[in-house]
Amino acid sequence: MVYLKTVEAYGFKSFADKTKVEFDQGLTAIIGPNGSGKSNITDAIRWVLGEQSAKSLRGARMEDVIFSGTEKRQALNYAEVTLKLDNSDRQIDADAQLNITRRLYRSGESEYFINQTKSRLKDITELFLDTGLGKESFSMISQGKVDEILNAKPEDRRHLIEEAAGVLKYKKRKKETASKLDETMLNLSRVNDIIFDLEARVEPLAIESATAEEHQALTQEMTEADIQVTVTDIQALKTEYARLDTEIKEFNDMILIKKERADKLEKELSGLNDRNTVLTESQDSLNQQRLELSTQLERQQGRLSVLYEKQDNQSQAEARQKKELQKLESERQALQQADQKQSGETAELQTELKQVRQEERSAEKKLTELNSDVTALIESARDQYYQVLSEQTSARNELKYIEKELTALERYFTENQTDSHDYQDMQREHEVFEDKLKQLEKDLMTKRTAYKECLADIQTKQTRYRELDDQLRQGHRYLDKLKSKYQSLTAMQSEYQGYYQGVRLVLREKLEGIYGAVAELIDIDSKYQTALDIALGGQLQSIVTEDETSARAAIQFLKKRKGGRATFLPLSTIQPKVMADSMLNRMKQLEGYVGQLSNLITVDPKYASIVRNLTGLVVVAEDLESANNIARQTSYKFRIVTLDGNIVNPGGSMTGGSVNQPSILLRQKEELEQVSVQLSSYQEQLSALENEFNSLKSEITDAEIRAQNLQSAGEELAEEERVLKQQRDEHQSRLYTLKAINQQHEERLKQKNEYETTHQRLNQSISENEVQLKEIEQQITDYQLLQTDARSIEKEVNATLAELRQRKVILEERLKYQRDKQQTNEERLKQVRAAISDLEAVDELNHIEEKIAALKEEIKQSEEKLSVVTQQFDQDRRAAEEVAAGIREQQVNYNELMRQLNNLENGVGEMKGQYSRIDVQLESLIYHLMEDYHMTFEAAENLYPEPTDIDAARKRVKLTKLAIEELGPVNPNAIQQYKEVKERYDFLSEQETDLLSAKDTLETIMKEMDDEVTARFNETFSQVQSNFAQVFSELFGGGNGEIKLNSDDVLTAGLDIVVEPPGKKRQHLTLLSGGERALTAVALLFAILKVRTAPFVILDEVEAALDEANVLRFGQYVKTLSHDTQFIVITHRKGTMEAADRLYGVTMQNSGITQMVSVDLNELNHNEIKELTK
Repeated sequence: MVYLKTVEAYGFKSFADKTKVEFDQGLTAIIGPNGSGKSNITDAIRWVLGEQSAKSLRGARMEDVIFSGTEKRQALNYAEVTLKLDNSDRQIDADAQLNITRRLYRSGESEYFINQTKSRLKDITELFLDTGLGKESFSMISQGKVDEILNAKPEDRRHLIEEAAGVLKYKKRKKETASKLDETMLNLSRVNDIIFDLEARVEPLAIESATAEEHQALTQEMTEADIQVTVTDIQALKTEYARLDTEIKEFNDMILIKKERADKLEKELSGLNDRNTVLTESQDSLNQQRLELSTQLERQQGRLSVLYEKQDNQSQAEARQKKELQKLESERQALQQADQKQSGETAELQTELKQVRQEERSAEKKLTELNSDVTALIESARDQYYQVLSEQTSARNELKYIEKELTALERYFTENQTDSHDYQDMQREHEVFEDKLKQLEKDLMTKRTAYKECLADIQTKQTRYRELDDQLRQGHRYLDKLKSKYQSLTAMQSEYQGYYQGVRLVLREKLEGIYGAVAELIDIDSKYQTALDIALGGQLQSIVTEDETSARAAIQFLKKRKGGRATFLPLSTIQPKVMADSMLNRMKQLEGYVGQLSNLITVDPKYASIVRNLTGLVVVAEDLESANNIARQTSYKFRIVTLDGNIVNPGGSMTGGSVNQPSILLRQKEELEQVSVQLSSYQEQLSALENEFNSLKSEITDAEIRAQNLQSAGEELAEEERVLKQQRDEHQSRLYTLKAINQQHEERLKQKNEYETTHQRLNQSISENEVQLKEIEQQITDYQLLQTDARSIEKEVNATLAELRQRKVILEERLKYQRDKQQTNEERLKQVRAAISDLEAVDELNHIEEKIAALKEEIKQSEEKLSVVTQQFDQDRRAAEEVAAGIREQQVNYNELMRQLNNLENGVGEMKGQYSRIDVQLESLIYHLMEDYHMTFEAAENLYPEPTDIDAARKRVKLTKLAIEELGPVNPNAIQQYKEVKERYDFLSEQETDLLSAKDTLETIMKEMDDEVTARFNETFSQVQSNFAQVFSELFGGGNGEIKLNSDDVLTAGLDIVVEPPGKKRQHLTLLSGGERALTAVALLFAILKVRTAPFVILDEVEAALDEANVLRFGQYVKTLSHDTQFIVITHRKGTMEAADRLYGVTMQNSGITQMVSVDLNELNHNEIKELTK
């Protein structure tokens, strides 16, 4: 039987030291005073079994379970609890010794261990499923749990019976099975939709496929006949082409001779024309110079005439200026003498005026001093007297007001007394409230922030979860498409689809000596595929054999099977075609050259001669312009293929236009490799997405639990904050009232002190002012005597001052007249000096004569230059006439030669017209071979020999064409599409069968689980129902107790409890007393334990509400049950302690740290036990 051996705790709540509590089988009681940490043992066991609610552990947040420190001990950084269970009988699917550990760090990180192996919470939950253990099981009951059981809804109470019946694991498996069934139904729906679509396509595709096969056979027959006719027509055209080519060459030789003579005449004409141009340009230049010199000479002569006229005018002006100059000079001297005389008179007047002004200022100053000194003294004394008197009056008025206020304040202090100590005590209490509130707000903000972050994290994860779900659904659909495509491509490759009938038949048969088709044996970069496809065409289907014998055997095989035709390339006879190194090096230097086609192909060296034979003389160019240039430089000896599929053939003809995609034979292998790589890569991506999907699903569950815990903790903190704020507000209101009274008292006390100081100061000021008033009155009397003496002196000074002022006015008028006259003379003097200066200007006449001499010299030089230019112009004109005569003679000869050359070229043009028509016909036929059959003329000539009857062949082509037209439009992909759709339809039909079978299996499993749950639940409920009635009667000493289901559906019915205590009527659980409620819950627990024993049961003060008699019955009943089940009871009731086999005393000697003391009661006698439990 499983039982709890030890609980080891370190850092959990009050267990600051590592504490080990050992338990034996039987009944163990844990006792101790309130607050000593008894219930922390229960919390530790519940916590290690996975409890996630901090509230259930009597904390605000999960970190509160970590020891937070005391005054003498520091806080710890983590909490750890380990349960050790004896599992020798393997009742739990684990080792014989089972250790469960949980560790929590302050960072919030949790760790779980099973036998020292790191595990998940889910692992621990599943380990104890249906064992009677767990954080919410019936094996751990506290006072709160009693009410929770009795107040729970009937549907929630049913959980107790389910756990006792051991059906929780079945319900969990049913839920998982239902999830699988939903997924299966979804897949079945998808498969049915696809099958419905495919069914509508299979039958029409079958008809189209048969038509396409008939079309292929007719097309093969028509192709062989058409190629034979086309090859014959090309050969005939080539013969005519060669004849015309010879005639054109002969005419071209004659034209070449004529052209050389024409070039020589053309050069001579060019030389004469150049000479004529030079002479013409020289004449134009000289003529221009003549005109410029003539114009210049005319301008110079005009300027000379102007200068002569200016010279005459200047001579007359100079005579008049000399007379005016003499007159102005005389006036200037007279003005200067007058100015000197006036300056002397002005200076004398200014000196006399200055002296008079000084005497006037002296007299005014003396008069002012006499009046102002005495008057100022009197006014100052009077102002001072009035100021002191005003201060005296203000002081007396203020003194009366202060005396009145002091009387009122004395009366206030007598009537109102306040104690400041009351205010200070209340203020300290208020600070404590504020500190608590701040801490609560901080904790609440932390919780809310963590809750919001947790919700945001959940939302982000759920968004990603939905994205991953969509990606996985789409990914699986795309993976199915890739798999289908891969299977289809593999089938096409193995069936040689796309090959001619004869080629396909030989390759499928795997005949001896057959190595494969050319398309199978080579590889080439995708950008060169179009060039290779156009260059080889049908030769890609040529079959490589070991030797001629193998080829003959294969041909014989085709004849025998009537399987069509094929071209064979024996390794023993096919020789490579090699291009000269000099020619190759020459082409490499040309723009647009890509490479020799054989060098761009990857092939086993064994087949290199085949590749060289087919492509050794084929060159790849970037575009048609480059291809034309390379062909010209190589004299049209090689076939030049462009990257986009145009061809310049040997001889110069070109084939081109739009092209389809490269041959399926080239694309098939590359596409299969690409799909294989995509398939592998996509499977890895899907695997990674599924891992992320599963991990995210687990993370969302953990985050939702964490968010729920955070929300609960936040709500508890918010309620505590609300209560504390209400208390704070009431306290603050009282504090404000007391503070207002205290402040008023302090202000009035301060005001009283200020009034007393002012009263003293005012009395002193009044005394001082009375003395000062008497002194000022005496000063005013003295100043009035001095004022009488000053008035006689004032009269004498006023008479002197009047005389001085009259004299000053006369001098100022004379000085003004003198200054005006002097200013007029100065202005006239300036005018005379300016006029003299103008008359003494530079001699202009001499300057004009110098200009006339210089201009005459310039005119002489211009006349000499004009003579030289005129002579040179006449010489060039005569030379030009001679050159023009030579040009006319040579032009006549040149025109005759060009007439002869034109006749020859017209003859060549006519022959080239015939040549071009043949070329167009050839190109059309070759293009017909290439475009319709992907075959060059050389390949067709080798594959299809000339028919014995060309007319019969032409007729066969017409008949097969008519037959093909009668078939109407044909879907060329119908054969392959039918095969793919049929295979897909068959595959999905098998999947539908499998999914239907899986659905039936899952539904059967769910029904079997429902049957098992129903049977187990009914059996357990029946036993618990019987046991509850018996235990209730035993515990209550009579009465009736019954449990029953509230509906007929056993799988969903709730559990009702109906009781009838002794001596009372049947009543609702809410009407029972606290003791009756506790005993009812205990009776239900004991009834369950009789049906399904739990490894251990923990009861935390469940009997606290019972009276002594019921406690004794409770203790004895637990004692009886402890023979089969281990009981750990936290109690403070004597009856329970006496029934215990072992006591654990819990103390808290050091504040905040729990210590344990154990006593084995089996070793004590009855009296010792009674003494211990007092």
